[in-house]
Amino acid sequence: MKESKSTDSRLFNGTSKDKLFCEFSIGGKTGAVLSDREIPRHLSGGGIFICLRGEAEFFLDLKSYRLKAGDMCVAFPFSILQITGISDEFEGFGMGAGAELFNDIRIPSLTDYYLHIRDNPCISLSDGEQTMLTDLCRQMIRKYERTDHPFRIEIAGSMFRVIYCEIAAIYRRGTPIVHGAVSRKDMLFRKFLFLISGNCRRHREVDYYARELCVTPRYLSSVIKEKSGMSALGWISDMVIRQAKSLLEDPVLSVQQISDELNFANPSFFGQYFKKYTGMTPNKFRHYRLSL
Repeated sequence: MKESKSTDSRLFNGTSKDKLFCEFSIGGKTGAVLSDREIPRHLSGGGIFICLRGEAEFFLDLKSYRLKAGDMCVAFPFSILQITGISDEFEGFGMGAGAELFNDIRIPSLTDYYLHIRDNPCISLSDGEQTMLTDLCRQMIRKYERTDHPFRIEIAGSMFRVIYCEIAAIYRRGTPIVHGAVSRKDMLFRKFLFLISGNCRRHREVDYYARELCVTPRYLSSVIKEKSGMSALGWISDMVIRQAKSLLEDPVLSVQQISDELNFANPSFFGQYFKKYTGMTPNKFRHYRLSL
């Protein structure tokens, strides 16, 4: 994924509290937050993603989808996104919005469409619809980025509602893309990833996830190893470390606060755990990242 200079990836990984909108371009040859292979991401914000060229495959809330040129996906806040394949020639457009903006569009006349779009997030666009939506999104971003304007947030918020109404109209006219079938073992693997992404801060043992998924720890471990080449415990620790790194990139949080947030007994245990998997202490990692 190739990010434009207006992108704020924190909007999608949960560390941004003041960014309401961002615009980004998507490419197939480089990796970034939204295109990390194999790792599911909680979206603290939502947005629209339009495929301009090539193809992309992904899971959204445990359902499998494939986008081709001219297709759009609408992702809502707190969804789980996992990119599983992007063609080298893939190019796309994206616009992200903070979770609070989505609360403003839950009005009676739009409620049915809100639920319909959430259950059917992907749809094909005509050339005119694609151009119209990207133009509206870019206009909204420009309005929002006028930092000297006293009502920029209100104006951008009103434009966001216009965009959503246009999307609802597209769904009223069109037929959503049906999600792909998933095998039982693949579904178990996806459910495991879904669970650890939301629970690894409190639970770091395989037995817990096996109980939640109603399988034995041995069976769960064998399926995860078969489907990913990585052990179940490896996935859990990897998710913990990724969340720790994300928190460490926020200079406002102390190591003590991060240790508490991740439910370690104390900062010393957190430091040992982090160094075991990264080769550096939390403070050293923070200094390195903030110096870039």
